[in-house]
This record gives sequence, structure tokens and C-alpha cells, in this order.
Amino acid sequence: MYLLYLDESGDPNGWQHQKHFVLGGVAVHEGQVRGLVSQLDRIQSEFFPGVSIPIVFHATDIRTGKGLFRDLSQENRGDLTDRICRVISGARFPNLVAFATAMHVTAARSPDQVLHDTFEDICTAFNTFLVRQYKLGHRDKGLLIIDQAHEERYRSLIADFQTSGTSHGYLGNIVDIPLFTQSHHTRMIQLADFCAYAVYRYYEHQDSSYLDQIQPRF
Repeated sequence: MYLLYLDESGDPNGWQHQKHFVLGGVAVHEGQVRGLVSQLDRIQSEFFPGVSIPIVFHATDIRTGKGLFRDLSQENRGDLTDRICRVISGARFPNLVAFATAMHVTAARSPDQVLHDTFEDICTAFNTFLVRQYKLGHRDKGLLIIDQAHEERYRSLIADFQTSGTSHGYLGNIVDIPLFTQSHHTRMIQLADFCAYAVYRYYEHQDSSYLDQIQPRF
């Protein structure tokens, strides 16, 4: 089973403040989750040795020094970001595969259309990956896991895709409806946040420093 963890960067309603919206994340084979979580836990113990509860690694908070990250110097925050990016880039294909789709303001007609088109694109790409893996003898299905903050946005969309198909065909390898969880409940949503944010920074701010590190995983 491949678990595709998804998160947003940007706001489908916020076009007065941005030119791009990104939906992205990581598809992780079920057997790799524990190892990736352990790597992130070790990173936390190095940067926050006195904190025993899991810290949410949110890319924007780390870059801007928000919350717990305000006590880290800019250099240390940069080192922390690099370490988390290396967790993604260091995973071997096909144990972890990154996905993202970006929409420019000129293609945005309504918030519903933005979500529909970006989510359809991600689901189609994920399903295509699973089909290709099946042809190679790896008979894995896929499950979507999305940040709970966006539950209402995606629950009805995936139901429509599964009953009526997408403009590219049916999603035969994505099982059931998505699971929705909070970012502090799973480290993998935090990796999804980093992927989405890396793509957003590239398109919105012409900053490739995040994307350059993880691009081989897309």
C-alpha cells in the first residue's frame, strides 16, 4: 500500500495576496513510514533536546522563526530545513515519491475550480504511478491522507472522482475515501507540507533553495 500524504501551500481563496496555489505531498510505501518518522524524531532530538513531545515541523514556521522556532538562530533554522529536506531526498525510489501541482492566477476561475483541478491532477498522477508499478509486478493500491484542516474541501471531490471518474479516466488504484488527520498526529503530513511549500516558494518567490534539494524525488 502506498500512502499519499497531501497538504496545501497558498490559499484557493487568496488570489489578492498570491499568484499561485500548490497542492503537493509525498507517497510513501507503508513499510517505509516508521523509518522516516524515526529520522525526523532524531532531528528533533538534536535541535530541541529538552522537548519530549513531537514538534510539528511546519516549513513556513521554521523559515520565519515562528513559535518554538523563534529561539533558533537563522543559521540553525536553515540547517533544520536542510536536514528535513534531506530526509525526503535521501529516500530511494520508489519508497517515497513526491507529487505536486501548481496553479497560476490566470487559470483560476473560482475556489471550487482551483481545488477540483489541482486535486484531480494529483490523483491522476498518483493513480498513473500505481498503474506503472503494477505493470512492474508491484501490486500496491493507494490511499490518500490529507490534513484535517482541509477535510470539507476534498471529501466530496474524491467521492465524485470515484463514482464518475476524472477527465483522465477512473481512479481504479486509489481505494476508499481519504483519511483526514492533523499534522501533529503524523510526521508524514509534515513532509507533505515541505514538498508543497518547496514548490510554492519556487513559483511564487523564484526561490528554488527548497525545491533543488528534493526535486529528484518528484
